[in-house]
Amino acid sequence: MKLLRACLLLCLFLAKLSVAGAAPIVLDDHPQGLALQETGQLLWLTDDSGTLTLDEVLQPAHASRFQPVPPTQRHGDGAQPHWFKVVLEQRAATGDWVLATQTTALKDVRFHGPFDATGRALAPSVHTGLSQPFATRPLGSERYVMRLQLPGPGVYTVYVRLLGETAPSLGLSVWDTAEYLQWRQHKRLFDGICYGILIALLVYNLVLAGIFRDATYGFYIGQCTFALLTLASFNGHAAHYLWGHWPWWQERGHVVLPSLWLLFGALFARSFLDTRQVPWLDRLLLTWGLLAASVAVLGLLGQFDAAQTANEIVASTGALLATVAAVIILRRGFIPAQWYLGGQVLLFLSVLGVVLVNWRVIDAPFLLANGLQIGVAAELVVFAIALSQRISGLRTSQTALRLHAAHLAQAAATDPLTGLANRTGLARGATPVLADGAAHALMLLDLDRFKPINDTHGHDAGDAVLRVVATRLQAQFRADDIVARLGGDEFVVLLANPLPDEQLAALARRLDAAVRQPVDFQGQALTVGASTGIARSPQDGRTLTELIRCADQAMYQAKQTGSGHAFWSRATT
Repeated sequence: MKLLRACLLLCLFLAKLSVAGAAPIVLDDHPQGLALQETGQLLWLTDDSGTLTLDEVLQPAHASRFQPVPPTQRHGDGAQPHWFKVVLEQRAATGDWVLATQTTALKDVRFHGPFDATGRALAPSVHTGLSQPFATRPLGSERYVMRLQLPGPGVYTVYVRLLGETAPSLGLSVWDTAEYLQWRQHKRLFDGICYGILIALLVYNLVLAGIFRDATYGFYIGQCTFALLTLASFNGHAAHYLWGHWPWWQERGHVVLPSLWLLFGALFARSFLDTRQVPWLDRLLLTWGLLAASVAVLGLLGQFDAAQTANEIVASTGALLATVAAVIILRRGFIPAQWYLGGQVLLFLSVLGVVLVNWRVIDAPFLLANGLQIGVAAELVVFAIALSQRISGLRTSQTALRLHAAHLAQAAATDPLTGLANRTGLARGATPVLADGAAHALMLLDLDRFKPINDTHGHDAGDAVLRVVATRLQAQFRADDIVARLGGDEFVVLLANPLPDEQLAALARRLDAAVRQPVDFQGQALTVGASTGIARSPQDGRTLTELIRCADQAMYQAKQTGSGHAFWSRATT
C-alpha cells in the first residue's frame, strides 16, 4: 500500500510538473489556422462557481488548476464558464496574429492579454459574445477574435474566458491575420453562394405558392426561410447584418430559429407526403412539429441549454421519422416520395461528414466549416424538385379526373344502345340552340312495324334495327344538328339552322326512305317505316318541351293518315 501511494504521489507530481512546464505554442503560418486543442499545449480550467475574475485566475491557487486539453475533450456543459491559458512563442521580429473561437454560439467571450514575460498586458481586454452588440467584435469578424500584434520575439500569454450555453464544444485557433482575413473572404463567398441558392428557391416557390395556392408550398417556404436564417445565425452573418444591435435576440435566435426550421420541416413532411392516409404516422409527425414549437418557446424564455439539447433530440428523431414516413409513403406508390427521401439522405451525408471530421476519421477542414450549409442547400434543392414532381403528378391526376368526369358526363347524356344523345343529352344540347330565339325545326320520328320485329324475332333483332336506324339518321344531318333517341322506337332531330317547309318535307321523305331500307339480321331482311312529326320555333313553341309536344301530336296525325310526315300546324287545322 505504501508503495502504491508513493507511485500515485509521484505521478501527480510529474503531471503538475508537466503542466507547469508545458511548451509554448510556436506561432507559424497555417493557411487554415492552427487548432490549439489538437496541439495538446492548450491549458484550461472550469469555473464551477462562474465568478472567477482574471486576477483570481492569475493567483497560484487557480493557476495550478490549469490542465492540458485532450484533443477529444468537450466543454459544452451549460452555464459553467471555461478559462483557457494560451502560451504562445513568437520567433520572428514582429508578428500580427489572430486568436479565434471555432464557433459563434458563445454567450460571453473575454480575451485578456497578451501578457509579456513580465506580466504586462500589451492590449486592452476584449469583451464580446452573443450577449453583446456586434460592434464589440474585433475586425468586424463573425467569429469572436482577438488580434495579437506582438512587438518582438518572446513568449506571450493570453487568457480566454468562454461561456457557451448552446455550444456543443469549445475551441480556439490561431491564425496569421492576413491569412485569417483572406480565409474569411473565401468563407463569405461560399456562404453567399449558399444563401443565394436558398433565396432563389424561396422567391421561386413564393411565386408558385401564389399560383397554386397549395399549403405545401407555404410550409416549404417556411422551412426554407428558417433554414436560411439558422445558417446565417450560426455563421454570424445574421448578427452582422440583421440584428447586431439586439443581443436579446442574438442569444435566442441560435435556438429558436432551428426550432422553427424543424417545425416547418415537420409540417412540410406531413403535407408533401400526405401522411393523413396513415393516421398513426401523421400523428407522429404532428407530435414532432409540436415538440419543435415547444422548444422554440423554451428558447424564447431563455432556457438555452435545455432548448439546445431538446433541439438536438428533436432534430435527430425527426429526421429518422421523416425518413421512415417517406419510405412508407413511397411503398404506397407515391413516386415523388423518393425525391423527399433523397433530400433527407443528402442532409444526413453532409452531417455525417462533419461528424467524421470532428472525430478525426477524415481530414477536411472545408467540410467542417461548410458541411451543414452544403447539406441544407442540397436538401432544399431536392425538395424543390420533389415539389415540382408532386405538382406534375397532381396535374396528371387532375387531368385524368377531368377526363373521367367528362366521360361520365358524356355517358350520362348518351343512349348506350345507339350512341345517340338521350333525353339528358338532347336537353343539354338544345338549351344553347333555342336560346337565340331564331327559327329552328324539331322532327320526331316513330318507327312503324317495329313491335312485330320484337315479338317475332326477339329483342336482339329489335336492338339491331334501332342501331342501324340511328346510323342512317345521323348520316342525313350535319354535325351541329342534334340527333337523339328518346326511348323505345322514338327519335328526335333538332335542326340548328332553319329550313323552309318544302325542304323540311323533302327531308322527312328522305328519312323515311332511309329507314325503310331492309336491315339484315342473321340472314333475314327486317323492314320498318317511320312517321315524322315536325314542329318549328318560334311559332310552334320556344322551348324543347313545347316543340316535342307539338311534334308528337303531328307524328300521331301522320300515323293516322299514313302520310309519313306532318307539320304540327297542319295537324291541328
